[in-house]
Amino acid sequence: MSNNTEKPTRPAGADYPVDPAERSHQEARLRKAAAAGASASKSPIPGLMLQRTASATPVAQEAQTKVPKPVAANETAPEASHGPNGLVVTNEEILAELRKISAWADLQRKINKWALIVLAGLVPVLVGVFIIVDRQANSKDESSPPPHQADWFDVDRNVRQGDFEKAITLGEELILKTPQYPEAHERLARACLAAGNLEKAREHYAEAFRLFPSEENEKLLRAVEKRIKTEKP
Repeated sequence: MSNNTEKPTRPAGADYPVDPAERSHQEARLRKAAAAGASASKSPIPGLMLQRTASATPVAQEAQTKVPKPVAANETAPEASHGPNGLVVTNEEILAELRKISAWADLQRKINKWALIVLAGLVPVLVGVFIIVDRQANSKDESSPPPHQADWFDVDRNVRQGDFEKAITLGEELILKTPQYPEAHERLARACLAAGNLEKAREHYAEAFRLFPSEENEKLLRAVEKRIKTEKP
């Protein structure tokens, strides 16, 4: 016989003793709750009903608007995509726009090609015209030399040729350009002396001696002055 006494076990599904008054009270509360739930399901809150109907109306309308049109058995529905603004764009429209862009690109390529061809043909023509004009201008310059500028050699040549008036006229024009050139005065004095104009020759010999008081210029001046004295009565 063991010292441990086994305690009696109660089945899990066995009922515990409950006070009859407490049980009746619980049953009354359950009946009240059931009655309240039934009345609430029959008459729901008006605000909730309005909100439910308002929220359900746009959804129903949107569902109606988005109902696709029936497609015939022998037709295929065109694939569509939504644009940035929600617009429906079909593949046919996209292909049409792509064809327009491709045609415009082809036109631009043709224009650029013909422009290059015309430019390539025009440049040699312009170069040839420029060369011809330049040659003509050079030939005109060579055929018409610049006018001769008179100098003191022309004065001396006219004196040797006996054209004293022309020699003196050229000398007076040149002396205005170089009034401080003593040799110019000496050459003009020789032309005046050859023409017989002793006073004018003495004047220019004196100016040459003043600008360059050399022994030779002094001798020439004295010789002209001596000749003027001898020729005067």
